[in-house]
Amino acid sequence: MKYLTLNLLTAPLSDLVDAAKVGLNATAQQARHMYNGHHLGEPIGGGEENFAYWRGPMVRVPEEGTEADKRRAQGVVSEFQTALRRSFTSTNVLKEVVRRDVSSSSARMSWTIMQPGAQRTQDTDRTELEQEADTLASSWWSAGIEKAIRSALRYARREGRGVLRFRVAGGLFQLGEDKVLRVRAGAQPAEIARYIRLECLDRPENARVWEDPDTLNRRAAYTYKDSAERECVEVSSVDDATGLTHLRILRGDQAQESSVTLNLGGHVHYLELAADPLITPQFLQNQMAYNTTSTMILRNTELAGFLERYGINVEPPYEVVPDPDKPGQTRRVYKAPRTGAGTMTLWRQATYRKADAQGKYLGDEPLGRAQYGRFEPVSPQALITAAEHSQLNMYSEVGQVFALMGKDATASGRSRVVAIADFDVAREDTIALAQAAVRDVVTVFLALVSALANQARRYAQLEVQGTVRARTVPSSPEDRKADREDVTAGVISKATARQRQDIDDPAQEDAQIQKERTPETV
Repeated sequence: MKYLTLNLLTAPLSDLVDAAKVGLNATAQQARHMYNGHHLGEPIGGGEENFAYWRGPMVRVPEEGTEADKRRAQGVVSEFQTALRRSFTSTNVLKEVVRRDVSSSSARMSWTIMQPGAQRTQDTDRTELEQEADTLASSWWSAGIEKAIRSALRYARREGRGVLRFRVAGGLFQLGEDKVLRVRAGAQPAEIARYIRLECLDRPENARVWEDPDTLNRRAAYTYKDSAERECVEVSSVDDATGLTHLRILRGDQAQESSVTLNLGGHVHYLELAADPLITPQFLQNQMAYNTTSTMILRNTELAGFLERYGINVEPPYEVVPDPDKPGQTRRVYKAPRTGAGTMTLWRQATYRKADAQGKYLGDEPLGRAQYGRFEPVSPQALITAAEHSQLNMYSEVGQVFALMGKDATASGRSRVVAIADFDVAREDTIALAQAAVRDVVTVFLALVSALANQARRYAQLEVQGTVRARTVPSSPEDRKADREDVTAGVISKATARQRQDIDDPAQEDAQIQKERTPETV
Protein backbone atom coordinates (compact mmCIF):
# COMPACT_ATOMS: atom_id res chain seq x y z
CA MET A 1 0.00 0.00 0.00
CA LYS A 2 3.02 2.30 -0.18
CA TYR A 3 1.78 3.65 -3.51
CA LEU A 4 -1.04 5.50 -1.64
CA THR A 5 1.44 7.78 0.14
CA LEU A 6 3.93 8.06 -2.73
CA ASN A 7 4.36 11.49 -4.34
CA LEU A 8 4.13 10.51 -8.01
CA LEU A 9 5.46 13.86 -9.20
CA THR A 10 8.79 13.61 -7.34
CA ALA A 11 9.32 9.89 -6.64
CA PRO A 12 12.38 8.22 -8.20
CA LEU A 13 12.21 5.57 -10.91
CA SER A 14 12.74 2.56 -8.60
CA ASP A 15 9.86 3.54 -6.29
CA LEU A 16 7.55 4.15 -9.23
CA VAL A 17 8.35 0.74 -10.75
CA ASP A 18 7.34 -0.93 -7.49
CA ALA A 19 4.19 1.19 -7.27
CA ALA A 20 3.12 0.31 -10.81
CA LYS A 21 3.33 -3.47 -10.46
CA VAL A 22 0.08 -5.10 -9.34
CA GLY A 23 1.12 -8.72 -9.73
CA LEU A 24 -0.73 -11.71 -11.13
CA ASN A 25 -2.06 -14.57 -9.01
CA ALA A 26 -1.56 -18.21 -9.97
CA THR A 27 -5.09 -18.69 -11.33
CA ALA A 28 -4.87 -15.61 -13.58
CA GLN A 29 -1.40 -16.63 -14.79
CA GLN A 30 -2.57 -20.11 -15.73
CA ALA A 31 -5.68 -18.70 -17.42
CA ARG A 32 -3.46 -16.47 -19.57
CA HIS A 33 -1.15 -19.35 -20.47
CA MET A 34 -4.01 -21.63 -21.46
CA TYR A 35 -5.84 -18.87 -23.36
CA ASN A 36 -2.66 -18.45 -25.43
CA GLY A 37 -2.54 -22.18 -26.18
CA HIS A 38 -0.12 -23.47 -23.53
CA HIS A 39 -2.19 -26.38 -22.25
CA LEU A 40 0.52 -28.91 -21.46
CA GLY A 41 2.34 -26.62 -19.07
CA GLU A 42 3.94 -23.25 -18.51
CA PRO A 43 6.04 -21.93 -21.42
CA ILE A 44 9.74 -22.31 -20.62
CA GLY A 45 11.25 -20.83 -23.79
CA GLY A 46 12.18 -22.15 -27.18
CA GLY A 47 8.61 -23.19 -27.85
CA GLU A 48 8.77 -25.77 -25.05
CA GLU A 49 6.42 -26.22 -22.12
CA ASN A 50 6.80 -28.00 -18.83
CA PHE A 51 4.16 -30.49 -17.65
CA ALA A 52 2.54 -28.37 -14.93
CA TYR A 53 -0.94 -28.64 -16.47
CA TRP A 54 -0.84 -32.36 -17.26
CA ARG A 55 -3.10 -34.37 -14.96
CA GLY A 56 -2.25 -37.85 -16.23
CA PRO A 57 0.44 -40.30 -15.12
CA MET A 58 4.06 -39.19 -15.21
CA VAL A 59 7.27 -41.19 -15.31
CA ARG A 60 9.96 -39.72 -13.04
CA VAL A 61 13.54 -40.51 -12.14
CA PRO A 62 13.61 -42.30 -8.74
CA GLU A 63 15.55 -40.70 -5.94
CA GLU A 64 17.14 -43.99 -4.87
CA GLY A 65 19.54 -46.16 -6.87
CA THR A 66 22.99 -45.81 -8.37
CA GLU A 67 23.96 -43.10 -10.82
CA ALA A 68 23.91 -45.69 -13.62
CA ASP A 69 20.34 -46.65 -12.64
CA LYS A 70 19.30 -43.01 -12.66
CA ARG A 71 20.84 -42.47 -16.10
CA ARG A 72 18.89 -45.42 -17.47
CA ALA A 73 15.72 -44.13 -15.80
CA GLN A 74 16.29 -40.70 -17.32
CA GLY A 75 16.27 -42.32 -20.75
CA VAL A 76 12.84 -43.79 -20.03
CA VAL A 77 11.57 -40.42 -18.75
CA SER A 78 12.82 -38.63 -21.87
CA GLU A 79 11.12 -41.16 -24.12
CA PHE A 80 7.88 -40.80 -22.17
CA GLN A 81 7.94 -36.99 -22.33
CA THR A 82 8.67 -37.05 -26.06
CA ALA A 83 5.76 -39.41 -26.67
CA LEU A 84 3.48 -37.26 -24.50
CA ARG A 85 4.36 -34.06 -26.35
CA ARG A 86 3.72 -35.80 -29.66
CA SER A 87 0.31 -37.20 -28.72
CA PHE A 88 -0.94 -34.44 -26.36
CA THR A 89 -4.39 -33.30 -27.49
CA SER A 90 -6.20 -30.24 -26.17
CA THR A 91 -9.29 -28.19 -26.99
CA ASN A 92 -9.12 -24.55 -25.95
CA VAL A 93 -12.56 -24.29 -24.31
CA LEU A 94 -11.23 -21.49 -22.09
CA LYS A 95 -10.54 -19.22 -25.06
CA GLU A 96 -13.85 -20.12 -26.66
CA VAL A 97 -15.99 -19.18 -23.65
CA VAL A 98 -14.13 -15.91 -22.98
CA ARG A 99 -14.40 -14.79 -26.59
CA ARG A 100 -18.08 -15.77 -26.75
CA ASP A 101 -18.84 -13.87 -23.55
CA VAL A 102 -17.11 -10.67 -24.70
CA SER A 103 -18.00 -10.75 -28.40
CA SER A 104 -21.69 -11.48 -27.85
CA SER A 105 -21.92 -8.84 -25.10
CA SER A 106 -20.40 -6.09 -27.25
CA ALA A 107 -21.53 -6.97 -30.77
CA ARG A 108 -22.35 -3.31 -31.41
CA MET A 109 -20.74 -0.35 -29.63
CA SER A 110 -22.20 3.13 -29.67
CA TRP A 111 -22.75 6.16 -27.48
CA THR A 112 -25.14 9.02 -26.84
CA ILE A 113 -23.87 12.53 -26.05
CA MET A 114 -26.23 14.81 -24.15
CA GLN A 115 -26.01 18.36 -22.80
CA PRO A 116 -28.14 18.46 -19.63
CA GLY A 117 -30.21 21.61 -19.15
CA ALA A 118 -30.00 22.70 -22.78
CA GLN A 119 -33.07 24.40 -24.27
CA ARG A 120 -34.73 22.33 -27.01
CA THR A 121 -37.83 22.93 -29.04
CA GLN A 122 -38.25 19.18 -29.57
CA ASP A 123 -36.87 16.16 -27.78
CA THR A 124 -35.02 15.11 -30.94
CA ASP A 125 -33.24 18.45 -31.34
CA ARG A 126 -29.51 18.50 -30.66
CA THR A 127 -27.36 21.40 -29.55
CA GLU A 128 -24.39 22.60 -31.55
CA LEU A 129 -22.01 21.37 -28.85
CA GLU A 130 -23.59 17.89 -28.91
CA GLN A 131 -23.29 17.70 -32.68
CA GLU A 132 -19.70 18.97 -32.61
CA ALA A 133 -18.61 16.43 -29.99
CA ASP A 134 -20.48 13.58 -31.68
CA THR A 135 -18.91 14.39 -35.05
CA LEU A 136 -15.44 14.55 -33.49
CA ALA A 137 -15.86 11.22 -31.66
CA SER A 138 -17.34 9.54 -34.75
CA SER A 139 -14.43 10.66 -36.94
CA TRP A 140 -11.94 9.20 -34.44
CA TRP A 141 -13.81 5.97 -33.68
CA SER A 142 -12.66 2.97 -35.67
CA ALA A 143 -12.51 -0.80 -35.67
CA GLY A 144 -9.16 -0.49 -33.91
CA ILE A 145 -10.79 1.33 -30.99
CA GLU A 146 -13.42 -1.40 -30.62
CA LYS A 147 -10.70 -4.06 -30.86
CA ALA A 148 -8.75 -2.43 -28.01
CA ILE A 149 -11.88 -2.25 -25.82
CA ARG A 150 -12.78 -5.89 -26.49
CA SER A 151 -9.20 -6.93 -25.72
CA ALA A 152 -9.40 -5.16 -22.35
CA LEU A 153 -12.79 -6.81 -21.72
CA ARG A 154 -11.25 -10.22 -22.40
CA TYR A 155 -8.45 -9.49 -19.92
CA ALA A 156 -11.03 -8.43 -17.34
CA ARG A 157 -13.19 -11.52 -17.76
CA ARG A 158 -10.20 -13.84 -17.94
CA GLU A 159 -7.96 -12.42 -15.23
CA GLY A 160 -10.06 -9.87 -13.34
CA ARG A 161 -8.78 -6.63 -14.86
CA GLY A 162 -7.74 -5.03 -18.12
CA VAL A 163 -6.14 -1.62 -18.71
CA LEU A 164 -6.61 0.82 -21.61
CA ARG A 165 -4.03 3.50 -22.29
CA PHE A 166 -4.37 6.74 -24.25
CA ARG A 167 -1.24 7.60 -26.20
CA VAL A 168 -0.57 10.74 -28.23
CA ALA A 169 1.76 10.17 -31.19
CA GLY A 170 4.90 12.28 -31.20
CA GLY A 171 4.16 13.65 -34.67
CA LEU A 172 1.62 16.03 -33.16
CA PHE A 173 4.31 17.95 -31.30
CA GLN A 174 7.16 20.20 -32.35
CA LEU A 175 10.19 21.33 -30.36
CA GLY A 176 10.28 25.08 -29.69
CA GLU A 177 13.29 27.31 -29.34
CA ASP A 178 13.01 26.92 -25.57
CA LYS A 179 13.42 23.11 -26.01
CA VAL A 180 9.82 22.48 -24.92
CA LEU A 181 7.48 20.23 -26.87
CA ARG A 182 4.21 21.85 -27.87
CA VAL A 183 1.28 20.98 -30.10
CA ARG A 184 1.94 22.17 -33.62
CA ALA A 185 0.60 25.66 -34.21
CA GLY A 186 -2.77 25.82 -35.89
CA ALA A 187 -3.70 22.19 -35.21
CA GLN A 188 -7.48 21.81 -35.15
CA PRO A 189 -9.39 19.25 -33.00
CA ALA A 190 -10.08 16.96 -35.96
CA GLU A 191 -6.39 16.91 -36.85
CA ILE A 192 -5.37 16.38 -33.21
CA ALA A 193 -7.73 13.40 -32.98
CA ARG A 194 -5.74 11.63 -35.72
CA TYR A 195 -2.73 11.44 -33.40
CA ILE A 196 -4.57 9.95 -30.42
CA ARG A 197 -4.37 6.19 -30.03
CA LEU A 198 -6.14 3.84 -27.66
CA GLU A 199 -4.30 0.64 -26.82
CA CYS A 200 -4.89 -2.31 -24.54
CA LEU A 201 -1.90 -3.15 -22.34
CA ASP A 202 -0.79 -6.73 -22.92
CA ARG A 203 0.55 -6.85 -19.35
CA PRO A 204 -2.01 -5.09 -17.15
CA GLU A 205 -0.20 -6.37 -14.07
CA ASN A 206 2.44 -3.70 -14.82
CA ALA A 207 -0.08 -0.86 -14.55
CA ARG A 208 -1.82 0.33 -11.40
CA VAL A 209 -4.83 2.67 -11.54
CA TRP A 210 -6.38 3.91 -8.31
CA GLU A 211 -8.17 6.71 -6.49
CA ASP A 212 -6.67 8.74 -3.67
CA PRO A 213 -8.69 7.69 -0.61
CA ASP A 214 -8.93 11.27 0.69
CA THR A 215 -9.38 13.43 -2.43
CA LEU A 216 -10.80 10.70 -4.75
CA ASN A 217 -8.51 12.03 -7.49
CA ARG A 218 -7.28 9.54 -10.04
CA ARG A 219 -3.72 8.15 -10.17
CA ALA A 220 -1.99 5.79 -12.57
CA ALA A 221 1.51 4.35 -12.94
CA TYR A 222 2.74 2.05 -15.72
CA THR A 223 6.15 0.40 -16.06
CA TYR A 224 7.49 -1.07 -19.28
CA LYS A 225 10.66 -1.54 -21.32
CA ASP A 226 11.18 0.40 -24.51
CA SER A 227 12.87 -0.77 -27.71
CA ALA A 228 16.30 -0.13 -26.15
CA GLU A 229 15.39 -2.40 -23.19
CA ARG A 230 15.40 0.54 -20.80
CA GLU A 231 13.22 0.43 -17.71
CA CYS A 232 10.56 3.12 -18.15
CA VAL A 233 7.73 4.45 -16.03
CA GLU A 234 4.80 6.58 -17.10
CA VAL A 235 2.83 8.40 -14.41
CA SER A 236 -0.53 10.14 -14.89
CA SER A 237 -1.82 11.91 -11.81
CA VAL A 238 -4.41 14.57 -10.99
CA ASP A 239 -3.00 17.36 -8.82
CA ASP A 240 -5.00 17.72 -5.61
CA ALA A 241 -4.55 21.50 -5.52
CA THR A 242 -5.13 22.52 -9.15
CA GLY A 243 -7.09 19.59 -10.61
CA LEU A 244 -4.67 19.44 -13.55
CA THR A 245 -3.40 16.10 -14.88
CA HIS A 246 0.38 15.66 -14.85
CA LEU A 247 1.93 13.19 -17.27
CA ARG A 248 5.47 12.22 -16.31
CA ILE A 249 7.79 9.81 -18.18
CA LEU A 250 11.08 8.50 -16.75
CA ARG A 251 13.64 6.31 -18.52
CA GLY A 252 16.30 4.33 -16.71
CA ASP A 253 19.42 5.80 -18.31
CA GLN A 254 18.26 9.40 -18.62
CA ALA A 255 18.62 11.92 -15.86
CA GLN A 256 16.14 14.30 -17.50
CA GLU A 257 12.50 13.28 -17.49
CA SER A 258 9.66 14.27 -19.83
CA SER A 259 6.51 15.86 -18.47
CA VAL A 260 3.40 17.70 -19.57
CA THR A 261 0.42 19.19 -17.73
CA LEU A 262 -3.10 19.10 -19.18
CA ASN A 263 -6.53 20.08 -17.97
CA LEU A 264 -8.47 16.84 -18.48
CA GLY A 265 -11.21 17.58 -15.99
CA GLY A 266 -9.94 15.09 -13.41
CA HIS A 267 -9.23 12.25 -15.85
CA VAL A 268 -5.95 10.38 -16.35
CA HIS A 269 -4.57 8.67 -19.45
CA TYR A 270 -5.48 5.17 -18.21
CA LEU A 271 -8.76 3.32 -17.81
CA GLU A 272 -9.10 0.19 -15.70
CA LEU A 273 -11.74 -2.42 -16.54
CA ALA A 274 -12.30 -4.63 -13.50
CA ALA A 275 -14.71 -7.55 -13.07
CA ASP A 276 -15.03 -10.88 -11.34
CA PRO A 277 -13.00 -13.35 -13.42
CA LEU A 278 -15.03 -15.70 -15.58
CA ILE A 279 -12.22 -18.27 -15.37
CA THR A 280 -12.18 -19.83 -11.91
CA PRO A 281 -9.93 -22.53 -10.40
CA GLN A 282 -12.79 -24.98 -10.94
CA PHE A 283 -12.90 -24.15 -14.64
CA LEU A 284 -9.15 -24.67 -14.95
CA GLN A 285 -9.36 -28.01 -13.17
CA ASN A 286 -11.95 -29.23 -15.68
CA GLN A 287 -9.96 -27.85 -18.62
CA MET A 288 -6.90 -29.82 -17.51
CA ALA A 289 -8.98 -32.95 -16.91
CA TYR A 290 -10.58 -32.59 -20.35
CA ASN A 291 -7.17 -32.28 -22.05
CA THR A 292 -5.80 -35.28 -20.17
CA THR A 293 -8.79 -37.43 -21.08
CA SER A 294 -8.63 -36.37 -24.74
CA THR A 295 -4.97 -37.32 -24.85
CA MET A 296 -5.67 -40.70 -23.27
CA ILE A 297 -8.37 -41.34 -25.88
CA LEU A 298 -5.82 -40.68 -28.62
CA ARG A 299 -3.22 -42.89 -26.93
CA ASN A 300 -5.81 -45.65 -26.67
CA THR A 301 -6.59 -45.22 -30.39
CA GLU A 302 -2.90 -45.42 -31.26
CA LEU A 303 -2.59 -48.60 -29.25
CA ALA A 304 -5.58 -50.10 -31.09
CA GLY A 305 -3.92 -49.48 -34.44
CA PHE A 306 -0.32 -50.17 -33.42
CA LEU A 307 -0.10 -52.74 -30.66
CA GLU A 308 2.62 -52.35 -28.08
CA ARG A 309 4.51 -55.61 -27.49
CA TYR A 310 6.75 -56.64 -24.66
CA GLY A 311 9.26 -59.32 -23.89
CA ILE A 312 10.21 -60.59 -20.42
CA ASN A 313 13.41 -62.48 -19.72
CA VAL A 314 14.70 -61.43 -23.13
CA GLU A 315 18.08 -59.84 -23.69
CA PRO A 316 17.48 -56.24 -24.82
CA PRO A 317 19.80 -54.47 -27.31
CA TYR A 318 23.12 -53.42 -25.86
CA GLU A 319 26.58 -52.24 -26.76
CA VAL A 320 29.93 -53.22 -25.26
CA VAL A 321 31.97 -50.35 -23.84
CA PRO A 322 35.10 -50.14 -21.68
CA ASP A 323 34.35 -50.51 -17.98
CA PRO A 324 35.51 -47.32 -16.22
CA ASP A 325 35.60 -49.14 -12.87
CA LYS A 326 37.70 -52.06 -14.17
CA PRO A 327 40.53 -50.96 -16.46
CA GLY A 328 41.11 -53.36 -19.30
CA GLN A 329 37.66 -54.93 -19.05
CA THR A 330 34.38 -54.22 -20.79
CA ARG A 331 30.75 -54.14 -19.77
CA ARG A 332 27.40 -54.15 -21.45
CA VAL A 333 25.31 -50.96 -21.63
CA TYR A 334 21.69 -51.77 -22.33
CA LYS A 335 19.63 -49.33 -24.33
CA ALA A 336 16.74 -47.66 -22.53
CA PRO A 337 13.39 -49.31 -23.25
CA ARG A 338 10.89 -47.38 -25.37
CA THR A 339 7.22 -47.41 -24.50
CA GLY A 340 4.14 -46.55 -26.50
CA ALA A 341 2.13 -47.77 -29.45
CA GLY A 342 4.03 -49.70 -32.09
CA THR A 343 7.07 -50.39 -29.90
CA MET A 344 8.70 -53.48 -28.49
CA THR A 345 9.81 -53.26 -24.86
CA LEU A 346 12.31 -55.89 -23.70
CA TRP A 347 13.23 -56.66 -20.12
CA ARG A 348 16.58 -58.33 -19.45
CA GLN A 349 16.50 -61.86 -18.16
CA ALA A 350 16.93 -62.07 -14.40
CA THR A 351 19.39 -64.69 -13.11
CA TYR A 352 20.79 -66.03 -9.88
CA ARG A 353 24.18 -67.53 -9.02
CA LYS A 354 23.83 -71.34 -9.01
CA ALA A 355 26.09 -73.36 -6.66
CA ASP A 356 26.38 -76.96 -5.53
CA ALA A 357 26.05 -78.26 -2.00
CA GLN A 358 29.64 -77.30 -1.23
CA GLY A 359 29.06 -73.75 -2.49
CA LYS A 360 31.00 -74.19 -5.70
CA TYR A 361 29.85 -71.70 -8.37
CA LEU A 362 28.12 -73.52 -11.25
CA GLY A 363 27.10 -70.50 -13.36
CA ASP A 364 24.09 -68.19 -13.63
CA GLU A 365 20.65 -69.77 -13.79
CA PRO A 366 17.77 -67.85 -15.42
CA LEU A 367 14.75 -66.98 -13.31
CA GLY A 368 11.65 -67.93 -15.23
CA ARG A 369 11.18 -68.57 -18.88
CA ALA A 370 11.24 -66.03 -21.68
CA GLN A 371 7.79 -64.85 -22.78
CA TYR A 372 6.23 -62.38 -25.19
CA GLY A 373 2.95 -60.51 -24.94
CA ARG A 374 1.11 -57.39 -26.01
CA PHE A 375 -0.93 -54.62 -24.42
CA GLU A 376 -4.50 -54.54 -25.64
CA PRO A 377 -6.55 -51.32 -25.94
CA VAL A 378 -9.55 -50.86 -23.67
CA SER A 379 -13.05 -49.63 -24.49
CA PRO A 380 -12.94 -45.83 -24.93
CA GLN A 381 -16.45 -45.33 -23.56
CA ALA A 382 -15.32 -44.53 -20.03
CA LEU A 383 -12.83 -41.97 -21.37
CA ILE A 384 -15.47 -40.40 -23.64
CA THR A 385 -17.90 -40.12 -20.73
CA ALA A 386 -15.21 -38.47 -18.58
CA ALA A 387 -14.42 -35.97 -21.35
CA GLU A 388 -18.09 -35.08 -21.79
CA HIS A 389 -18.44 -34.64 -18.03
CA SER A 390 -15.52 -32.19 -17.87
CA GLN A 391 -16.85 -30.34 -20.90
CA LEU A 392 -20.30 -29.96 -19.33
CA ASN A 393 -18.72 -28.71 -16.10
CA MET A 394 -16.82 -26.00 -17.96
CA TYR A 395 -19.81 -24.69 -19.88
CA SER A 396 -21.97 -24.84 -16.73
CA GLU A 397 -19.37 -22.84 -14.79
CA VAL A 398 -19.67 -19.90 -17.22
CA GLY A 399 -23.38 -20.22 -18.03
CA GLN A 400 -22.89 -21.34 -21.64
CA VAL A 401 -24.54 -24.75 -21.66
CA PHE A 402 -26.59 -23.66 -24.68
CA ALA A 403 -23.41 -24.01 -26.76
CA LEU A 404 -23.53 -27.79 -26.20
CA MET A 405 -27.15 -27.91 -27.35
CA GLY A 406 -26.21 -26.84 -30.85
CA LYS A 407 -25.12 -30.39 -31.63
CA ASP A 408 -27.82 -32.08 -29.54
CA ALA A 409 -30.81 -32.89 -31.73
CA THR A 410 -32.83 -34.11 -28.76
CA ALA A 411 -32.71 -30.85 -26.79
CA SER A 412 -36.13 -29.21 -26.61
CA GLY A 413 -36.76 -25.62 -27.64
CA ARG A 414 -37.73 -24.71 -24.10
CA SER A 415 -34.48 -26.07 -22.66
CA ARG A 416 -32.52 -24.01 -25.18
CA VAL A 417 -34.40 -20.86 -24.17
CA VAL A 418 -33.68 -21.52 -20.48
CA ALA A 419 -30.00 -22.18 -21.19
CA ILE A 420 -29.67 -18.94 -23.17
CA ALA A 421 -31.43 -17.08 -20.37
CA ASP A 422 -28.75 -18.37 -17.97
CA PHE A 423 -26.11 -17.01 -20.32
CA ASP A 424 -27.83 -13.61 -20.43
CA VAL A 425 -27.63 -13.44 -16.64
CA ALA A 426 -23.99 -14.58 -16.59
CA ARG A 427 -22.88 -11.87 -19.02
CA GLU A 428 -24.66 -8.95 -17.35
CA ASP A 429 -21.34 -7.94 -15.75
CA THR A 430 -19.66 -7.92 -19.16
CA ILE A 431 -22.40 -5.79 -20.71
CA ALA A 432 -22.25 -3.26 -17.88
CA LEU A 433 -18.46 -3.16 -18.08
CA ALA A 434 -18.56 -2.64 -21.86
CA GLN A 435 -21.04 0.22 -21.53
CA ALA A 436 -18.86 1.90 -18.90
CA ALA A 437 -15.77 1.40 -21.06
CA VAL A 438 -17.37 3.06 -24.11
CA ARG A 439 -18.57 5.96 -21.95
CA ASP A 440 -15.16 6.51 -20.34
CA VAL A 441 -13.23 6.17 -23.62
CA VAL A 442 -15.34 8.81 -25.38
CA THR A 443 -15.29 11.11 -22.34
CA VAL A 444 -11.51 11.01 -21.91
CA PHE A 445 -10.99 11.36 -25.66
CA LEU A 446 -13.04 14.56 -25.78
CA ALA A 447 -11.21 15.94 -22.73
CA LEU A 448 -7.84 15.09 -24.26
CA VAL A 449 -8.60 16.69 -27.63
CA SER A 450 -9.95 19.88 -26.12
CA ALA A 451 -6.95 20.19 -23.79
CA LEU A 452 -4.45 19.71 -26.62
CA ALA A 453 -6.35 22.26 -28.74
CA ASN A 454 -6.08 24.88 -25.96
CA GLN A 455 -9.84 24.65 -25.40
CA ALA A 456 -9.70 22.94 -22.02
CA ARG A 457 -12.98 21.58 -20.65
CA ARG A 458 -14.88 22.60 -23.77
CA TYR A 459 -16.95 19.41 -23.55
CA ALA A 460 -17.00 19.17 -19.74
CA GLN A 461 -20.73 19.93 -19.55
CA LEU A 462 -21.61 17.03 -21.83
CA GLU A 463 -22.62 13.62 -20.54
CA VAL A 464 -21.72 10.48 -22.47
CA GLN A 465 -23.74 7.29 -22.21
CA GLY A 466 -22.16 4.15 -23.62
CA THR A 467 -24.38 1.55 -25.24
CA VAL A 468 -23.69 -1.93 -26.56
CA ARG A 469 -25.89 -4.30 -28.52
CA ALA A 470 -25.74 -7.82 -27.16
CA ARG A 471 -26.14 -10.82 -29.43
CA THR A 472 -26.33 -14.52 -28.68
CA VAL A 473 -27.84 -16.51 -31.53
CA PRO A 474 -29.95 -15.44 -34.53
CA SER A 475 -33.71 -15.51 -34.06
CA SER A 476 -35.33 -18.74 -35.17
CA PRO A 477 -38.35 -18.80 -37.54
CA GLU A 478 -40.54 -19.62 -34.53
CA ASP A 479 -39.18 -16.59 -32.64
CA ARG A 480 -39.87 -14.27 -35.58
CA LYS A 481 -43.39 -15.67 -35.94
CA ALA A 482 -44.07 -15.08 -32.26
CA ASP A 483 -42.77 -11.50 -32.56
CA ARG A 484 -45.13 -10.81 -35.48
CA GLU A 485 -48.05 -12.15 -33.50
CA ASP A 486 -47.11 -10.00 -30.49
CA VAL A 487 -46.91 -6.90 -32.72
CA THR A 488 -50.34 -7.63 -34.18
CA ALA A 489 -51.76 -8.13 -30.68
CA GLY A 490 -50.17 -4.91 -29.45
CA VAL A 491 -47.97 -6.64 -26.88
CA ILE A 492 -44.72 -5.23 -28.28
CA SER A 493 -43.90 -2.50 -30.78
CA LYS A 494 -42.62 -3.04 -34.28
CA ALA A 495 -39.38 -1.29 -33.26
CA THR A 496 -38.83 -3.82 -30.46
CA ALA A 497 -39.44 -6.72 -32.83
CA ARG A 498 -36.89 -5.29 -35.25
CA GLN A 499 -34.32 -4.91 -32.51
CA ARG A 500 -34.74 -8.59 -31.67
CA GLN A 501 -33.90 -9.33 -35.31
CA ASP A 502 -30.73 -7.19 -35.17
CA ILE A 503 -32.04 -4.39 -37.42
CA ASP A 504 -29.85 -1.51 -36.26
CA ASP A 505 -31.60 1.38 -38.08
CA PRO A 506 -35.40 0.92 -38.27
CA ALA A 507 -35.89 4.32 -39.98
CA GLN A 508 -33.48 3.40 -42.76
CA GLU A 509 -35.18 0.03 -43.07
CA ASP A 510 -38.59 1.75 -43.47
CA ALA A 511 -37.19 4.03 -46.17
CA GLN A 512 -35.73 1.07 -48.06
CA ILE A 513 -39.03 -0.84 -47.84
CA GLN A 514 -40.94 2.19 -49.13
CA LYS A 515 -38.46 2.62 -51.96
CA GLU A 516 -38.83 -1.00 -53.04
CA ARG A 517 -42.63 -0.76 -52.96
CA THR A 518 -42.72 2.42 -55.09
CA PRO A 519 -43.01 1.55 -58.83
CA GLU A 520 -40.09 2.73 -60.90
CA THR A 521 -40.91 5.29 -63.58
CA VAL A 522 -39.38 5.01 -67.01
